[in-house]
Amino acid sequence: MASQPVSVRDKPPMEPVGKPATLWRRAESGKIVCTACARYCSIAEGQTGLCGIRGVLQDKLWLYVYGKIITGNVDPIEKKPVMHYRPGSKIFSIATTGCNWLCRYCLHPREKITTMEGDATISTIFKRGRETREPEVRVLDGLSVLTHQGRYRSAVKAFEHLYSGPMVRIGTVSGESVTCTPNHGLFVSRKEGSFKVPAGRIRPGHLLVTPGMGARRGVLVATNGGTERDATEDGRDDQGSSTVRRIAQYQYAGPVYNLEVEEDHSYTANGLAVANCQNFDISQRRKIEGIDVEPADVVRMTLEQGCQGLAYTYNQPTIWMEFARDIGVAARRAGIFNVFVSNGYDTPETVGMMNDFLDCITVDFKGSGETNFVRKYINIPNADPIFQTILEMRDKTKVHIEITDLIVPKVGDDLEACRKLAKWVYDELGPDCPIHFLRFHPDYKMMDFEWTPVETLVKHCEVAKAEGLRYAYIGNVPGHPYEHTYCPSCHKIAVKRHGFDITGWYLDKHNKCKQCGTAIPIRGRLEKTAGQDRFYNVLFHR
Repeated sequence: MASQPVSVRDKPPMEPVGKPATLWRRAESGKIVCTACARYCSIAEGQTGLCGIRGVLQDKLWLYVYGKIITGNVDPIEKKPVMHYRPGSKIFSIATTGCNWLCRYCLHPREKITTMEGDATISTIFKRGRETREPEVRVLDGLSVLTHQGRYRSAVKAFEHLYSGPMVRIGTVSGESVTCTPNHGLFVSRKEGSFKVPAGRIRPGHLLVTPGMGARRGVLVATNGGTERDATEDGRDDQGSSTVRRIAQYQYAGPVYNLEVEEDHSYTANGLAVANCQNFDISQRRKIEGIDVEPADVVRMTLEQGCQGLAYTYNQPTIWMEFARDIGVAARRAGIFNVFVSNGYDTPETVGMMNDFLDCITVDFKGSGETNFVRKYINIPNADPIFQTILEMRDKTKVHIEITDLIVPKVGDDLEACRKLAKWVYDELGPDCPIHFLRFHPDYKMMDFEWTPVETLVKHCEVAKAEGLRYAYIGNVPGHPYEHTYCPSCHKIAVKRHGFDITGWYLDKHNKCKQCGTAIPIRGRLEKTAGQDRFYNVLFHR
C-alpha cells in the first residue's frame, strides 16, 4: 500500500523518549515506514507520524508514549460494547495519547482572522491563547471576531491539529481568498439568507458572504460591551458578498487551525465568513504526556480494582501496539484477559502481535464504513483495510470479534450501507457475530448534527436481522428492548440489560436458553462482579 504524507510536529522530541518501536520497515527512499496502522506513514529523521506519538530519531522509529498512560477507568465490559464475552466483567480501561483518525474542518495557518483589534493569523491567535491540559486547545480571553452575521462575538477557544490531505484555495473577484480543508464550511449568500457549504462543494459563481465589506462601509458600530450593533436603519445584516472566481486544490501536510465562537458559531477569515468548531475529545491529544507506568504497574492496578480484564481504548490501541503487547502479555500471565476497542484500521503486522495477548476485540465502524462518509469525516480513502484486518483476525487468531457501527444522522445512516455491512459480517463472520448500532451524540467537530433518532437505529437493527444476523443491538439508548439478548429460536429474552447493567440472566450453566434449550454463543458465564459498581475513574493525567 502506498504511504501517505506525514505531518510534522512543531516541537518534536529532541532526544529519544519512550522505547524503540518494532512495527516498521525501511523504504527505498531511506525513510522509515511505520506499519502500526494502515496509513503507513513514511517518516524522515526528526518527524512524527500522523498519530503524533511515533517518530524517527537517530534513524530509529520510536514509540514516544511507551510507559505513559493518560487515563485509567473501571468500566463494565458491556460499555465497550461487548455483549458475548465474559458478561458482567469489570474492566480496567487505559489509553495513551495519539490518534490515527484526522479532522478535516480547519484552516491553513496563514489565514487572517478579523478581530476587533485588527487582523491576525489564526496560528498566531492560537499561540497567544492560554494553555490548557489539552495541548491542541487554547483558551482565548477577551478576543472578539467578526461573524457571518456582520457583528463581533467572543471567540472562546482555538484549536490546532495535525492534518495530511487536500486543501482547497478559493478566491473571489473582489480579492478575498481562503485556504481550508475540503469540508470546512463557508457561508454562501442566497436570496433566502446565508447557508453553510463545505469548501469542497463551492463552485465558481457562488456568492460568498463577506462580512468585512459591511465593516468597511461603516455598517458596524462598536459598543462598550465588546459586541456590535448594526447601523442600518432597517436593522438588516449588511454582510456583503463576493463572487467566486477561482478554485484550486493541493496536497498539504502540517498543522491546521479553527476557533470556537459564541452565539453565531462563525468568524471571518481573509474577508470570508467561515464556520467555527466546538468542543474537543480526548482521543485527539497528540502531545507526548501521561503518567509514567511499567506494564507490571498496569497489571497491579487492574488487580487492585478487582477487574477481570484490561481494555485498551479511547484512542486506537494499535498505534501504541508494542506497549499494549507488553502490558497484555503480563496481564495474561496474571490471569487477566485483554480487550481492544479498535477502529480496525490496522495492518497484518499488528494482527500478527494479537495472538500474543489479545482475547477480545470490538471493531468500531463509522457510518457503516460507507466510502463517502469515511472519506469526508475521518479522512481515509475507504474502509477496505478494516475489512481486511477483520479477516486476518478471523483466520490467524482466536480473538473473539464483535462489530460496532456508529450511526450518524443524515450523513452516516444509509440503510443500504448498513445492509452491505451486515451481509459482509454474515458471510465472513457468521450469523452469531454480534453487531451493535450506536447512537451518535453531538460533540467536538460535529456539533451541527442531532442525536441519532432511535427509530433510525431500530431500522438498522431490522436490516441486520433481515440479512441473517441473530444478535443485533442498540447502544447509547438505555432501556431500549434492543439492549437485550434474545434467543433466536423461541425469541424469549435470554439476557436482560438496562444500559451497562445485566438485570436478568435466563441461561443455564451451559449458556443454553432456559425456555427452549438453544445454545446462546456467549463465551463465559455471568461474572460475580455483574452486580458491583463497575463504572468509576481511577486516574487521569492533567
